[in-house]
Amino acid sequence: MKYNTLKEILKEKIREVTLQELYDLSFEFNEDTKYLPREYKKKYIESVLNVIINRFNSLKNTQENFEGEVTKKEASEINKILTKTNNRLTDALNVIVVYATYLKREPIHLPGTEFPGMQSIYTDGENYYCPIKRYHIDNDKALCRYCVAKETDI
Repeated sequence: MKYNTLKEILKEKIREVTLQELYDLSFEFNEDTKYLPREYKKKYIESVLNVIINRFNSLKNTQENFEGEVTKKEASEINKILTKTNNRLTDALNVIVVYATYLKREPIHLPGTEFPGMQSIYTDGENYYCPIKRYHIDNDKALCRYCVAKETDI
């Protein structure tokens, strides 16, 4: 499959997501983060919600041409990520994750996203690095194993 075909499939899936569902996603995310340390919670929530909304709009409106073909490994990973769950919000978020990871080649969390300990994702101009990926890479519920960011020793 060509990357442009994947783009069209993702665009079709994202068209099904309503504004109310995006609002519900932000509410659910706020609930999921209610126990995070106050020092960085507000900044983290704003950053993640901003990324979700921006990527949603970007995917919905993109005319960008994505050269190349999806590899067998990528196809397998994409199928796992896009497997329907019983939660439409999770399904919508997973479409955005596939867009960011396999088409835009960006980390799931953008550079500057702060995590506990005031650590953040950064880039050296060529690669992205995540200070918490190593803690979540084996978590079946986390998407870290698909993220383009590399692990750090920090």
